[in-house]
Amino acid sequence: MDITWHGNTCFVCKDKGATVVVNPDSESGKLKGEIVLSSLKEKTAEVEGMTQICDWPGEYEIKDIAISAFPAWKSSKKNEEKEGKKSEATLVFRFDMDGIKMCHLGELGHALTSDMVKEIGDIDVLIMSAGEGTNLDSKKAIEILEAIDPRALIITDNGGQKDLLKELGAEPTEEIDKFSFKTKSELPDNKRTYVILKKSS
Repeated sequence: MDITWHGNTCFVCKDKGATVVVNPDSESGKLKGEIVLSSLKEKTAEVEGMTQICDWPGEYEIKDIAISAFPAWKSSKKNEEKEGKKSEATLVFRFDMDGIKMCHLGELGHALTSDMVKEIGDIDVLIMSAGEGTNLDSKKAIEILEAIDPRALIITDNGGQKDLLKELGAEPTEEIDKFSFKTKSELPDNKRTYVILKKSS
């Protein structure tokens, strides 16, 4: 499994059988992949080789990859009432690739409900956009992380990851070009791996 970051909330997950592209947009560059998962609606960029797009809540199975898309929102009800406007919708994606249980939180801006935590279930790799400049502040991000308890956490590069990792009590983490592993057994059982990816060109 190779996971690369292409700006904003766009990630490419590639295993032996397929490539899944999540949230490709106009800043992602030219990408290739058979399966596209998107919470961006009309802002979704074209992906070379795409055979199917999942951009609505529901369950899908494509190329032996089980995919679930859950409705969520870009801000909490509390912020919605404070700002006096309805929050925009987003999607949380859970997908299983080559035995690896993945979850991408999209542009989530609120803590997960107990029902959402149950639906997401056991996760090996969680991809989260959190910290300064995103919809999730550190407090909500930590709540989500504790609720899902993944083996590995990938945080998008928004400039605030190191502060968030410090709050999590994590060891300092260097940015890497891609997160690669062959099997789930390479992920730790008794501690969590924290990953910060460099933007791929």
